[in-house]
Amino acid sequence: MRYLLLGLLVLAVVLAGCTGSGRSAACTDNTDCLSYQFCNKTTSSCETLPGYCDDDASCIERDPLMRCDIESSYRCVFQEGKCRSNANCEPWQVCDISNNCRASPGYCDNNGQCNPAFEYCNPNSHKCEPAPGYCIADTDCDSWEKCDVLSKRCYVLEGRCDLDGDCPVWQTCNLKTHICEPKKGFCINDGNCESWSKCDQASHKCVARQGFCGSDNECNDWQFCDSKKHICIPNHGRCGGDADCGTWQFCDRNNYCKPKLGYCDTSSDCVSGEICNTNTHLCQ
Repeated sequence: MRYLLLGLLVLAVVLAGCTGSGRSAACTDNTDCLSYQFCNKTTSSCETLPGYCDDDASCIERDPLMRCDIESSYRCVFQEGKCRSNANCEPWQVCDISNNCRASPGYCDNNGQCNPAFEYCNPNSHKCEPAPGYCIADTDCDSWEKCDVLSKRCYVLEGRCDLDGDCPVWQTCNLKTHICEPKKGFCINDGNCESWSKCDQASHKCVARQGFCGSDNECNDWQFCDSKKHICIPNHGRCGGDADCGTWQFCDRNNYCKPKLGYCDTSSDCVSGEICNTNTHLCQ
C-alpha cells in the first residue's frame, strides 16, 4: 500500500508539471498555460509562443546584446544601454559604434558632461541646465529674482527677498510674497500708519501728525494724550485758554483755571465768614 501511494504521488507531480525556465506545465488547452505560452496538444505541455521567451538564453541565440524581459513582456529586448541602431535607444540618445546608447549632441546622461562650475544634467530633460541657485538668463530664476550673467547667480530684486537678511533692518521678509514688509512699529509710507499719524522717512516709524499725539510726552506738561482721539487734552483744572475752563473761570498764564472776580471754586476764595456755593460758584 505504501508503494502504491508513493507511485500515485510521483504520477501527480509529472502530470501537473511546473512552470519556470526550461520547464513546461501539463495542459489540455491554451487556457491552462501562461499568457506568453500555448498548449502543445501533441505533448500536452505548455510551450513558449513564437516571438516570446522565457529565459535569456533563447534571446542571446538571436542577438548577444539581448535578454528576455521576464519582468513584464516575455519578449527579447536589448540589454540596458545596448543597441544596434538609434531606434533601440531613448529619443535623446544615439547608438554608437560600440553598440552603446549615449547622449545625442546637446543632451547629457550625467553631470560630468556639463559645465561643473554652474550646471548639472537634468534627469528629466537630459539637458545641461543651471544648477539650483545658478542661472544663464532671468527665466532660470524665480519671479522675484534676476540673473547676474557674470556670476551666473540669481539675486533678489530691490524690495524683494528670500529671507529677512535681504531686507533693511527695519523690515522683514514675507515668505509668501517675497516682498520686504515693515516690522511691527515701522513703516514704509503713510499707508502703514494710523489715520492720526504719518511715516517719518528718516526713522521709518509712524509719528503723530501736527495737532495729534501718540503719547503724553508729545503734549505740554499740563496736558495728556487722549488714547482714543489722539489729541492733547488739558489735565483736570488745567487749560490752554478760557474755553477749557468753567464759565466762572479764566485761564491764567500758568495754564490753571482760576475763578473770575466775584466767583469762587472753594471757600478759601471767599472772605472770612463766607462759604463757596459749589453750584453757583458764588460766595455766601
